[in-house]
Amino acid sequence: MERDELLENTLESLVQFLRASNPKQGDSVAKANLTPHQFRALVFVLVHDNATTTDLADYVGVHPSVGTGIVQKLVGRGYVTRFEDSQDRRIRRLSLTEHGREFIEGIVGAAREGRRRQLQVLSEEQLAQFGDILETLRAGLPAASK
Repeated sequence: MERDELLENTLESLVQFLRASNPKQGDSVAKANLTPHQFRALVFVLVHDNATTTDLADYVGVHPSVGTGIVQKLVGRGYVTRFEDSQDRRIRRLSLTEHGREFIEGIVGAAREGRRRQLQVLSEEQLAQFGDILETLRAGLPAASK
């Protein structure tokens, strides 16, 4: 098998695995009436507490004005709070509310547990190899994606 064909087959297997690995996550997001950008924004704020709207927009991959709209909707729904930066009053920082934290941690935790169960089929050697492969892939990402 040629490298390009091997890459395509591997990529397709990865995409199929990720789609099938947590089918309920999409249901939870849909039931909460969140767009994919809003969901990604919540995950971002979970991981990057006190980030700015510009940071969030960069991560989600939208123009800062669209990022502001996403934040406004999340604030309005009680998931996120905005507050002044202590060093620069022009900057607004973001943090999850208790409601937002419970919601997103529930979804992320369920997904993590599901993937943990799926990885149980691998031997210790395979897990170590898989971890090394993922670390190599992560190292190849642009700094903003890490």
